[in-house]
Amino acid sequence: MVVDWEQETGLLMTSGDVRVIRIWDTDREMKVQDIPTGADSCVTSLSCDSQRSLIVAGLGDGSVRVFDRRMGPSECRVMTYREHGAWVVKAHLQKDTDGNVISVSVNGDVRFFEPRTPDSINVLQTVKGLTALDIHPQANLFACGSMNQFIAVYNANGDVISNIKYYDGFMGQRIGAISCLAFHPYWPHLAVGSNDYYMSIYSAEKRLR
Repeated sequence: MVVDWEQETGLLMTSGDVRVIRIWDTDREMKVQDIPTGADSCVTSLSCDSQRSLIVAGLGDGSVRVFDRRMGPSECRVMTYREHGAWVVKAHLQKDTDGNVISVSVNGDVRFFEPRTPDSINVLQTVKGLTALDIHPQANLFACGSMNQFIAVYNANGDVISNIKYYDGFMGQRIGAISCLAFHPYWPHLAVGSNDYYMSIYSAEKRLR
């Protein structure tokens, strides 16, 4: 199951190994809308923007689909991108008025789309075997986690800012395969979960001792 939360409206977007995106009104505790994905594969990622009433879904067949929930079920899919050749790990819709769609597949290709155009406007190649990605909402940073036991932080130009392979300490062990990543909404902090049952928080700020 994948979800995305819209704080401004109290709506919860949900999907998964189904053929619809279901929208719930959490105040009234009821379903308000079903949006057909038009695909035979599962939904792997969701991202929404209340200002534009858009929902972006990444799918297991490599496609990224943009929906306008103000339109009817047969018309609401307004764009489909098919440039990824593998499972979409993350599809993210920037919250700015002119915000882009950013997506990445397990092959490590990060693609930037302008929602009104049919082709990507930029492509950055990271490493293969990606299992998680998150984009900082304020800074021009994104972080990738890999099944090959490392985290890489990039800027918007695709330059590597940091590589994390070991836990802190003189004899710090190798980190586990990354299962999830999340940036703090304002601060340069990154929370990481891994398959060795550790949860870690990394910061750009120096730690006081």
